[in-house]
Amino acid sequence: MRAMRDIAINRIMTTDPVTVSPEDSVAAAKLLFESQAIHHLPVVEEGVLVGILSSADLFKLHTLRERPAALEAVKVRQIMEADPVTLDVFADLVDVARKLSEGGFHALPVVEADNVLVGIVTSSDLINHVLMQVPRGDGSLRDKALPEAGSRVSDAEISSTMHAAKEAAKGDRQDPASRALLHLAEQNRLLKAVSKAAELYMRSGHGEHEHSVLVKTLADLQRFSND
Repeated sequence: MRAMRDIAINRIMTTDPVTVSPEDSVAAAKLLFESQAIHHLPVVEEGVLVGILSSADLFKLHTLRERPAALEAVKVRQIMEADPVTLDVFADLVDVARKLSEGGFHALPVVEADNVLVGIVTSSDLINHVLMQVPRGDGSLRDKALPEAGSRVSDAEISSTMHAAKEAAKGDRQDPASRALLHLAEQNRLLKAVSKAAELYMRSGHGEHEHSVLVKTLADLQRFSND
């Protein structure tokens, strides 16, 4: 397996990502999330990164989600994450894994000089790459380092690869790529649980039981982040 320090970020990042302007409406951003099946939108002005918007940020406006006219009045700049954590275009996969695992977020804009946006990398991009590098249960590797665009790793392959990653992370070997995969997979699971709990809480009309579930999932995520 190639060392993660030897693999440049441009191997896994998405170039020319879908973006929004800070003056775009939240309604327009919501349509992009839904139509493009993405969860993060870099916010740019004349090519320069000024923020990032995630689908989770729309939870801030949960009382307006069924009111399109109200969403039209809210600008992206009002709910975006300004001055987001970024990656330099010359970063490697160790930099990606460290920033994703330490930061508690799922996407990192990639910038060059003067904060000009050149791409975006997500935890899914890193997980998919590591999946390609960790041997299957029979010890074989995939023919290609990265999946073809639009392809999907099967549930059986994921299960087999995760088992192999757990074995590779044990004992004296302590394979760093396998440990990064396991960490990000658990972080992804916990974040999905929080997102689901938040959605159920809002749909219930702020029910007491749903609130308790949300608090527990947030506590689980906090404990994991602090370990």
